[in-house]
Amino acid sequence: MVYDYFDKYTFMCEMYEEVSDTFFELVLHYFPFDNSCQVMNLDKGKQLLRRTQVPYLKPAMLQVGNVVNIFSKLLLIKDCAPATMRTLFNHVESTFALIKPVPPSMHGKIITFIIKKGFRIVSMKNGSIDKDFAKDIYKSLSGSSMLPIIIDYLTSGEVIGLELVAPNAIEEWAKVLGATNPAEAAPGTLRNIFGENKLRNIAHAVKTKEEAGDRLDAFFGHDEKGKIRIPFKATFKNCTCCVIKPHAVTDGNLGNIIEHISTSDKFYVSAMAMFSLKLHDANEFYEIYYGILPLYEAMCIHLAEGKCVILEVKCKDPSLEVVSEFRKLCGPRDPALCRQLYPDTIRALYGKTKVRNAVHCTDLPEDGESEVEYFFKLIARSYT
Repeated sequence: MVYDYFDKYTFMCEMYEEVSDTFFELVLHYFPFDNSCQVMNLDKGKQLLRRTQVPYLKPAMLQVGNVVNIFSKLLLIKDCAPATMRTLFNHVESTFALIKPVPPSMHGKIITFIIKKGFRIVSMKNGSIDKDFAKDIYKSLSGSSMLPIIIDYLTSGEVIGLELVAPNAIEEWAKVLGATNPAEAAPGTLRNIFGENKLRNIAHAVKTKEEAGDRLDAFFGHDEKGKIRIPFKATFKNCTCCVIKPHAVTDGNLGNIIEHISTSDKFYVSAMAMFSLKLHDANEFYEIYYGILPLYEAMCIHLAEGKCVILEVKCKDPSLEVVSEFRKLCGPRDPALCRQLYPDTIRALYGKTKVRNAVHCTDLPEDGESEVEYFFKLIARSYT
């Protein structure tokens, strides 16, 4: 698409100022021609930021509900102008996708495939579903001799639930997935590439908006007592914490990083979930670095400026010390140093700077379990 210099997208935002303990309503103008922004406080008739290029800002970050970092000021996007809605979000909708029980080494490849097809992942976690959930998904097959076999398969192992967003997402996900029988699926579809047979055909798709809403609530929502319906898989034992940072998610490297871990000789991912952190959450999580790392504030801001994915990682050999071993897979904090000395590490391959270095990994052996607990227990309370 070719943009004119004066083309712009307009977003209504909210910014919290800690010093005055005040929320400000702001307007963000984004100019795609040169990746520049202008920020206005309309109530006061003030221009807080003249039109200035923001090199690290990408159009994919400009979604309602996202937090964007404009020169260390965090703006929560609350809404957008009608013209922006028509241009950027015409026919955009959510759908539910379920990755069926497959070898964990395939998870990263499947997620990468989904992202490359233009879907944005806004919710994600692994879990186990019961027979009632499986029956509800396949209620259209009620009475079929295949139903008990399908239910046994779906409840036999780990699944991954995803909320996917894209224009006409429900219809497009069905196309990308391909025919139920992988042998009949169109070339290049997910089932054609990865599927084995009609039972082990990689993933599930819904057919209507109503069904998508029901399935998203069933997988990510809560029951009448406020209890999460599909619990997180974290065990909090003999584990380390890996945080896939917002820039890595936005850059489309989520699946690559998961694949890097799950196909290694030493590690496996026992739990995963996508979270949005507030700035005070990030400050609390990184508190140990306060006054020690000069980049502490920038690290906190980045962790709060978009979706991140939290992994509980374990060693296949329980005799190994997982925290220190996993740090070797990630590499030193500086990606430039990694590329010189440890070119096969996660940070060498997917990191950009010392702040945007792809992942956080636990530093000290005694902190592995507590860092996993911070996300899957403390932060998870916001989901209850």
